[in-house]
Amino acid sequence: MARPVIDYNKDLPEVVGRLPWTPPTTHLVKDESVPTGWREKEGRRPSNLLLVPKIRAAVDAWRESGYGGASEVTQRLFAYWFDEDHEVRGFPVPFRYYFCQREAIETLVWLTEIVEQTDTKALIRRFVPDVNVETIQGLRPSDLHRFAFGMATGSGKTWVMAMAVVWSRFHKLMVPGSRLSTNFLVVAPNVIVYQRLERDFRDNRIFHQLPLIPPEWRGQFSQNVILRGDAAEPIGTGDLFLTNIHQLYEEKRWTPANAADAMLGAKPSKELQNSTQRTILERVKSLRDLVVINDEAHHVHDEKLAWSESLRAVHDALPNGVSAWLDFSATPWDQHHAYFPWTVVDYPLAQAVEDRIVKAPLIVTMEADKDQPPEDPDGVTKDNVVEKYSYWVHAAVKQWKTHWRVYKRKLGVRPVLFIMAEGRPHADAIGEYLWRTREFGLKQSEVLVIHTDTTGEISKADLDAARAVARDIDNADSKIKAIVSVLMLREGWDVRNVSVVLGLRPFTAKAEILPQQVIGRGLRLMTGVSPDRTQTLEVLGTRNLLDVLRQQLEAEDVGVVSTDASPAPAVVIEPVRERFPHDIAVPITKPGLEHEVRKLADFDVHALDPIYDQHELDERHRVSLKLEFATTETEVHQVDFVGEQMQIRKILASIVDMINLKARLPNHFAKLYAIVREYIENRCFGRAVDIEDANVLSHLSLLAIREVIAKYLLRQIADLTLERQEMAFEKAAHRLSETKPFHWRRNLPPLRAEKTVFNYVATYNNFERQFAQFLDAAADILHFAALGTTEQGVAGTTFRVDYIKPSGAIGFYHPDWVAVQREMNGEIIKWVIETKGRVWEGTEEKDAAMHDWCESVTRATEDTWKYIRVNQAEFPDGFPATFRKLLFTVVGNAVRQKREASGATVTTEEILRWRDEGRRWQ
Repeated sequence: MARPVIDYNKDLPEVVGRLPWTPPTTHLVKDESVPTGWREKEGRRPSNLLLVPKIRAAVDAWRESGYGGASEVTQRLFAYWFDEDHEVRGFPVPFRYYFCQREAIETLVWLTEIVEQTDTKALIRRFVPDVNVETIQGLRPSDLHRFAFGMATGSGKTWVMAMAVVWSRFHKLMVPGSRLSTNFLVVAPNVIVYQRLERDFRDNRIFHQLPLIPPEWRGQFSQNVILRGDAAEPIGTGDLFLTNIHQLYEEKRWTPANAADAMLGAKPSKELQNSTQRTILERVKSLRDLVVINDEAHHVHDEKLAWSESLRAVHDALPNGVSAWLDFSATPWDQHHAYFPWTVVDYPLAQAVEDRIVKAPLIVTMEADKDQPPEDPDGVTKDNVVEKYSYWVHAAVKQWKTHWRVYKRKLGVRPVLFIMAEGRPHADAIGEYLWRTREFGLKQSEVLVIHTDTTGEISKADLDAARAVARDIDNADSKIKAIVSVLMLREGWDVRNVSVVLGLRPFTAKAEILPQQVIGRGLRLMTGVSPDRTQTLEVLGTRNLLDVLRQQLEAEDVGVVSTDASPAPAVVIEPVRERFPHDIAVPITKPGLEHEVRKLADFDVHALDPIYDQHELDERHRVSLKLEFATTETEVHQVDFVGEQMQIRKILASIVDMINLKARLPNHFAKLYAIVREYIENRCFGRAVDIEDANVLSHLSLLAIREVIAKYLLRQIADLTLERQEMAFEKAAHRLSETKPFHWRRNLPPLRAEKTVFNYVATYNNFERQFAQFLDAAADILHFAALGTTEQGVAGTTFRVDYIKPSGAIGFYHPDWVAVQREMNGEIIKWVIETKGRVWEGTEEKDAAMHDWCESVTRATEDTWKYIRVNQAEFPDGFPATFRKLLFTVVGNAVRQKREASGATVTTEEILRWRDEGRRWQ
């Protein structure tokens, strides 16, 4: 199982082994009949939406058939997107699109090319014939190629939009009779969402950053991007308009107030009094064809933001209507919470959580009702709001401090606390309380209070600050640690670093609060955290809030874990004198790996491979900036310039420092500096380059490029210089009874066992707990001990073995268990055991190091030491009676059956030898 970043007492609900780029085959459901309260159910999470079940099944079958009937454009794009491997800077290699993104674009293409159905009513009649479409509200009576895509926050809707643009453009250019378009209108509901989309689409950035356009077609991709406020006129083909809803309103119908008005007509708007610029709406209406893409499309039916009519006016104005109208939303429903009947894709929050592409939401409840102040929302005022809610504020700050210690100190990421208050006076009072309370340790400059109106829009006075925070709060140099907001902020204000949310509003079920409104602002994953670690979003608040939130999340089948605001106290684990008969002596050896740096003189740079394409240096790495006049937010200047360049000596020194940090080669800076310089000059880019050249400097100034160079050289240096020394003991017979007491917070309450020298067994999860119970009951196990390896890789005991990491760096491995077994022939074997729920990178290297250690110690002592790794998937449901039988199950079952069937016996030694030959019998 994946380990959460924050240490919790219980395992989080998880589909073990789930990969987000593959189709889901199981899902989590609530089940109070099992101890965990949830279980994994076969099959994909069903959808209750009108069209989705039938369309989903049909698209699955179409995918399995190899996209039969699809155009050559579709076949090429799908092969490029989903079959070919890509390297994208900042993403794991190979880069992969999520399955939800793949399914969304597949569904759009299938409906367009295979079904060829452009009218929603006809589509419903075809797939849901027993439904009377005339009774379905919201369906436009005329022919309209309109589809909605329900995709959870954080699932990458913008990438699907970009896929739709690429597919539509090349379909129009290459497929005879295509009714699609090379023109696009991308619409955002508010300024913050607009700014987020602007970062992706300005200068066609997203199409160059992601593997979207096959190499042979890139010369045909020329797109004219027109942003809101731009005066540029469309060229008629290849135009992409990006704007927010306020610039698409149709002019209100004007009624003259008197005879003079009737004769003179309506006065021009202030914005147009001194301008001949056509509005975006007018320019869009002048096109021949168009694809409309709505982000956060549920606002289409918001009565106060009624822009649906403007888009329909565009549809009516175009010669053949809108080519496609695509709605994207995490909540594709109208203001009455009725789902759009034209929704064709349903990717809910629950699936996003299981795919681990968003944070896992946790509801934090208080330890006991008696500790909670009574809820009396009518009696809360600006003068007593702190007193009424101080318990929750203290609990939230406490949880946030836990996150800060883990994320900031160990991962270099800054977690943020987000508090939702009822009114402006409440928010101001809570904000002041946060920075005035000394024990919180917050400065006034680290607390931001944002006021919103009743619709969730940020008030004008706070708009500039809120935009700046939304843009910059996830940056490492941001000072903001806590945000207090009135009501819920609208979509787009998504801060990745929010990890604790506190709701202090009198939420009720009647108010129909949505989970996405409460937690949506903090669902996106933080950057800089390993993908094999589960990030969580903790939600605290009044009982009404938590009850409503839990009910609605569970209705979506989201696995929700409740955790106390006050974590259970740590258990002290220590040796117990009366258990000394179960003591085990474990040799503590000195590190056996070290770098023989004299071999650096033999390092042949010219034998190394290049890692970058020389064509990357054809152009400089550039940065685009926009300058806006502060008070009017109008663009006054745009500049495209080369980003800040480091001096070459600083670039080379930083790469050397990265290598030294991993390889631990002190006092050899000069030698490494020469190697790095020569490699970059002669091999890194496949040809000799001038490292003082501006193009080269612009690329080497990027941290990501320097990190890749350092990682590659580290592996090559390690292969050359690493040497294993003869084994030497720090202490040949270190007894576990000498272990100093250590604290343990995992898998509580603690487990007691008879055959261990410790008062408790330090188990990390339920699998380890079961394994301890097995060892305690196994007839041939005399003694055993859990070594107390913590999540941070530091052992409660002092036993560790050095090994070579896949990167080439030297690491220290802390095994899970030691055990003493009496074999059938009376032989005593001491075992080092590793239990694995999941095999991660570096596991094989650790295995090899432990085998070598056991062989060396066995030769140097009178004891026999062996190593075994037991994977959770191989551990039998019923406990074997002996450890020997477990060995047969894990590493030699097939051979044992074959040999014993012929009357031959199988020794443990034989099984281990078979395993060492490649584990081919498993």
